[in-house]
Amino acid sequence: MTSQKDSFHTFGLSPSTLQGLTQMGYEKPTPVQLDTIPAFLEGADLVVQSRTGTGKTAAFGIPIVERVDVARGEIQALVLTPTRELTLQVREELARIGAAKGVQVQSIYGGDSMAEQVRGIEAGAHVAVGTPGRVLDLLRRGSLRLGAVKCLVLDEADRMLDMGFAVEMGQIMSFVPKERQTLLFSATVPLGIRGIIYNYLKEPRWVLLSEDFAYVKEVRHTYIITPKMQKEAVLEKIIEYDQSTSSMIFCNTREEVRSVANFLVRRGLPAAMISSDLPQRKREQVMARFRTGQIRHLVATDVAARGIDIEELSHVFVYSTPDSPEAYIHRAGRTGRIGRGGVVVSLVSATDLMSFNRIANRYHLQLEERSVPTEEEVETRKTERLVALLAQEASGVSADDVEDLRTVADAICAHPERRRLIAHLIQRDVGVGETETTEEEPEAPQEPAPSSEPKPGQGTGQGQGPGQGQGRRRGRRRGRRREGGPG
Repeated sequence: MTSQKDSFHTFGLSPSTLQGLTQMGYEKPTPVQLDTIPAFLEGADLVVQSRTGTGKTAAFGIPIVERVDVARGEIQALVLTPTRELTLQVREELARIGAAKGVQVQSIYGGDSMAEQVRGIEAGAHVAVGTPGRVLDLLRRGSLRLGAVKCLVLDEADRMLDMGFAVEMGQIMSFVPKERQTLLFSATVPLGIRGIIYNYLKEPRWVLLSEDFAYVKEVRHTYIITPKMQKEAVLEKIIEYDQSTSSMIFCNTREEVRSVANFLVRRGLPAAMISSDLPQRKREQVMARFRTGQIRHLVATDVAARGIDIEELSHVFVYSTPDSPEAYIHRAGRTGRIGRGGVVVSLVSATDLMSFNRIANRYHLQLEERSVPTEEEVETRKTERLVALLAQEASGVSADDVEDLRTVADAICAHPERRRLIAHLIQRDVGVGETETTEEEPEAPQEPAPSSEPKPGQGTGQGQGPGQGQGRRRGRRRGRRREGGPG
């Protein structure tokens, strides 16, 4: 049980803020929250260098909610973020933290209705979370006023700098009162960020939680040397072999994103793409499906990377090596969230080697080289996965589901011996009668014993004559007649 000392009670928060945290299931502060929240509440300017996925949104969100005066229906805190996805993520978390207190949070970003955003501001929003371009646009139109702002947060500041928002950030500063508290959060602190710090923060305190290592230690950093033209095929093999439950696949260009996503979809994998040229509504639909597991593999550019926070992302695939070491850190940081493990797999071609070595040396990555699994190894993993699934779910499978399970088995396990194994498991553990797979493929003679090695044409399922497929369909029709279905 969490004690008072290592809980959020140690910060002296109001009952309404604590209630919001309890409703979210937050019990124990993370290290970045322990170091940041007290200094924030004291009013100090802060530079927080912390690895991605450590709970930094709550580190500034909790003090913002605590200091908001809900009786004043005006913007009292502004959070700038580099992407629309991150804006929505931060807005949602701050709204949940402040729900019990009645804090209203308005998101401001391009691609959404400006009129709707203005209505939210005029309705009495207390906190604004937005991207620099749209925030500056509303400021120039007079639709957004920041005269009551007491706190300004620059979230993912290094990424905003990389995306060319330095000018917009400086212009926004002229609309914010000089007597304010400014906080800068960043996974890395390159030279450009130091210029922002010296220009806009007053005697800031530094909270350096990732000074020695900017990457997540719980994550395995692996790489595969592969020709550029074979990357798509290698990617598919690793996804299947590792049994990736969910992954993000990072490419450098929108053309690569489109090509890789289309390849995975053609191979039957539940994949989709997201990039800067995708309409906002479509991006939100894709992200909603990704979060609910309808899509398991998301192909993205770096522009979309910062706004995606999936708690149990098992893999990150670096399809094309980024130009800057910082970009690799942010890609890798999509997995291993809040202390969880994860795997990063970089597909490195000959042209990528120089950039990849520079990344490894810059952050002293503990890299593990992997080999490409063979087709037989991939098929074996698929078989094992299906057998485990059947064994786990056998008690809940009805006779009506058997034909669907057999279809999956046929598609995954092309070798006859494997199909017999699946058929045997269905018959033994599900408790139904003789299966059609057994009916179509009678037991082989005991002498000689069948070879366990696949013959040419057996591994692909393309060597079947027309009679085999027709026999299977006739067998299924006979099965339906026995069950009393229409003849």
